[in-house]
Formats: sequence, C-alpha cells, structure tokens
Amino acid sequence: MYSLDNAFNELLDKIRDPGALDPAKSDPVFYFVYPPELMLDLKKRLPRWVSRIREAGFEVRRVSIADVMWKLVDHSGRWDEWLKLEGDADIEMLKDALSDVLRQNNALLNSIAGAVESASGKVVVLITEIELLHPFTRTKIIGDYLHDKAQVPTVFLYPGTLSGQSSLKFLGFHSVDPGYRAAILGGL
Repeated sequence: MYSLDNAFNELLDKIRDPGALDPAKSDPVFYFVYPPELMLDLKKRLPRWVSRIREAGFEVRRVSIADVMWKLVDHSGRWDEWLKLEGDADIEMLKDALSDVLRQNNALLNSIAGAVESASGKVVVLITEIELLHPFTRTKIIGDYLHDKAQVPTVFLYPGTLSGQSSLKFLGFHSVDPGYRAAILGGL
C-alpha cells in the first residue's frame, strides 16, 4: 500500500543527496508523484514535511501555483472586468480568458522559472498546487522549461500516476504524458 510518509522519507534522502537522483548529474528537478485521492492528506502533511526539510539544513522556497496564478490575474488588470461578466459568461469563455493571461508572454512559465532560478545555496524549491494547472497546461511543459535553470533541488508535488519509468498521468485522468526528463519518486 502506498504511504505518503514513506515516499516523503525517500524524497528527503534525495534532497540530502540530489546527485543521487541522476548519475548523469542533470538538473536536480524531480516529481514527487502521489495518488490524486491523497491530495488533501498531502496538504495536511506539508507543514510537517517543510519542517523536516528545514531540520535537514535546507531553506524551503514554496512556489504555489495558486499564488502565481492569482498574481498574474491581478497584474493583468482584468479581474474587475471578469467579475462584471462572470454571470453571463460560460465556463469555456472563462477558461479561455484565464488561459490567455497565463500564456501571454509565457507569463506562467517565466514566473515559475524566475522563482526557481533565483534559488541558490542550501534551498529546496517545492512547487505546490500543480493540480490548478488543469486544464491550462501540463507539468511536463514547465519541467522542460526549467531544464538547465534549476540549480537547487526542485520538487513538483504531482497528483497523478506513474506509467512505466518516465511517463506520468496527470491527476489520474489525463492521457499518459511520456518522456519526463526529471527523476520520478513515489507513484503507483
């Protein structure tokens, strides 16, 4: 049976020795894969896990997809207009409008990459709430964008399932996304 705590212990071991993630010594980016139905359990454990990472001698930088998205919406200047239109808009129109904000000038990718690139020293970057990327983008696109940018352990907390050695199924219902470059921990 899958255990979030056992998977986290493996993650902590990898954070302590990120070179063990990949013998080729590529980017220290990896995916902590857990069953989507355990999303709330993971969120409850996260403060304790952050404390344990700090006890291991690392600073933790949390990159919340929710915070990134809200910041981008706020900076777009569209929020008030959206609130006025919300009652008459269909859900597809709203999704398209938000997608436009996230993709304009690679805003989402650049925001995440900026937070990861600016981390140095004994820092672990945790990318959380990635479930909010549905239906706008896939994590693989972000992971690929971070290639050669991450200098510190960078962990995607990924609700999904493992398929083979390097393929993931986001949220357990998207089609299998093959060829992840980063190391994958956990999963079923």
